[in-house]
Amino acid sequence: MFTQISFPTILIWLVSTAVAAGEDGFIFHGFSGANLTLSGQAVVTPNGLLRLTNDTKEVLGHAFFPAPLRFGDNNSFSTTFIFAIVPEYPNLSGHGIAFALSPTVDLPGSMPSQHLGLFNTTDNGNASSHVVAVEFDTVRQLASG
Repeated sequence: MFTQISFPTILIWLVSTAVAAGEDGFIFHGFSGANLTLSGQAVVTPNGLLRLTNDTKEVLGHAFFPAPLRFGDNNSFSTTFIFAIVPEYPNLSGHGIAFALSPTVDLPGSMPSQHLGLFNTTDNGNASSHVVAVEFDTVRQLASG
């Protein structure tokens, strides 16, 4: 199942391990009833798709797994997810999407666009931010903090 995601700026915060059930992992087959912590423009549509932004410019959306995940002594994890980026206008899009790990669901001052809802102009690139993210760019950014 593909998850339709709209732009201008989006961010997905779902962590998934290879385990199908149990306290070490989870699998979503659609997001209806997933009990995600949503913020910004993020919504779960009636057909179970996660939409992180709408057609408004300069907005962001977050979707967090509702409980902390413990990594313990392991130095690695695996994840698999499928997403679709569907811009309203094919030649225009936002900056991208990020799969991120964060110690908190509260990201005060986070900004859309090149910051992908993770950072802002003062904490972008700051080692004390404690966020690990894999960014999927949809536009080329020559100057990025």
